[in-house]
Amino acid sequence: MHDEIHVVVDSISAADETFLKDDPRCHIVRLILRHGDHEWIDGERPLAEMFEMVEKTGKLPMTSQPPIGMIIDMFTELVKSGKKVIMLTVDSVLSGTYETCRLAARQVMADVEGADIRIIDSKTAACPISGIAMEVLEHTAAGMDIDAAEKMARDMVARTETFFSINTLDYLQKGGRIGAVGALIGSIFGIRPIVHLDKEGRLEVVDKCRTRKKVLKRIVELAAEKAPLEAIFVAHAEAAEDAEGLKAQMHELFPDVPIMLTGIGAVLAAHLGPGVIGIFVRQQAK
Repeated sequence: MHDEIHVVVDSISAADETFLKDDPRCHIVRLILRHGDHEWIDGERPLAEMFEMVEKTGKLPMTSQPPIGMIIDMFTELVKSGKKVIMLTVDSVLSGTYETCRLAARQVMADVEGADIRIIDSKTAACPISGIAMEVLEHTAAGMDIDAAEKMARDMVARTETFFSINTLDYLQKGGRIGAVGALIGSIFGIRPIVHLDKEGRLEVVDKCRTRKKVLKRIVELAAEKAPLEAIFVAHAEAAEDAEGLKAQMHELFPDVPIMLTGIGAVLAAHLGPGVIGIFVRQQAK
């Protein structure tokens, strides 16, 4: 097995819930959360505990990207050990992690002769990032070089479609982010927007539903319209029953397409709240 190419993902990828967590060729950069006097790295505390903090205090956690020094140290250690690096980050519209990693890579490549670090904006979030990372590791282990692996990863990014819906607008209201999912016409109460990430990773509201049942039905319809599909991903925040239902519906529609189901992680949940749920699909290459 070739192991000269390593993959780095950030914690929003939900890699902790996949076999990537135990793959020595995969490295996870963790974002940070703060709530009052408490600070922790993404993955250290369960979502239920964070939501309980919000319920008790009425205040949302603050989130921040990883310190650039930590990223520089990771990249330096990898390239000095002879590894080439492909990093897949969360959508750059949602987080500054992508730009920070680009700066870190530029510095390390200037400081370490022969360093080769490729930073890719996934233009999505959650488990589809891990799905791309898995493909990169599988193909590079079989001998694919870094140029071909980067091209393949960017192609998968371009073929990935993201649809998600929140179950409560409280978190967006408290965080001042209602505008991030578009202007909601009339009263916001009872409206659950379905959000799509466009090809630049920007959020756009593609539909609005007044019941959870309608949301779940519509989100499946929107995802299914992107067929033919190569891979399906479902992610949620404390909505396991609904997520399993979406997985079952997608499996019924596309029985031969692999499906990955994970949580969304504390950082996204801190902004979107409990009950958020999404379907991500990767279209077949033309």
